[in-house]
Amino acid sequence: MITGYNTDVRHGNRVFHVQTEDKGLANPKIETLIYVGGEILDSYRGTYEDLMAEHPVPEGAIQARMDDQHKAVIRDIKNGKYDVTPADPSLAEQSVFNDRPLDQAILEYLQQEGDTDTLELVLDEPMVPKFGEPFQVRIRARLCVSQAPVAGAEVTVRLMSSLKKAGSLAAGRTDAEGAFSVQVDLPPSQPGHLALQVSCASEFGNDEVRALITA
Repeated sequence: MITGYNTDVRHGNRVFHVQTEDKGLANPKIETLIYVGGEILDSYRGTYEDLMAEHPVPEGAIQARMDDQHKAVIRDIKNGKYDVTPADPSLAEQSVFNDRPLDQAILEYLQQEGDTDTLELVLDEPMVPKFGEPFQVRIRARLCVSQAPVAGAEVTVRLMSSLKKAGSLAAGRTDAEGAFSVQVDLPPSQPGHLALQVSCASEFGNDEVRALITA
């Protein structure tokens, strides 16, 4: 198990305590808890199951994911995500899971500090994938500051599972307008939690979006 992070973040008139820890190789998850006044306000759970295929598992890669996840949550706090907190805990968890992630956290932090124009993924409507049904993936890649489309960015659509390695569903590149669309077939309901992950990479950075697959 790798040493975690603890950070106090002052935003508005509140102090948020952000705690990130590795749950260990027997449970390859990274958990970030957000506290206010000693009570848990929200949580985020990432995974590094895809790294388990490597022997030994690279600790440096796990540490990098912890660092990215921790900084991404701090970024969300500073951006006002928790200025209004969902009353329903399940809605809060769903919101966290669908956030633009984690691989772009450091670049986004730099963007906030120095107006670095980095890639971001945009959804025209929320992703609501369902078990056993075809799903049309539609995303747009653009730059954060200038809003210019990013053409030719590599896009990968994967099926994420809490019980097994991620599987690839589709891949391609964004068009001249930064758009990408593909239909994927989703599996029937199965044990564990499944999510659809859309990742995008270009010379301007990386970004991804995720959505839980529901019945």
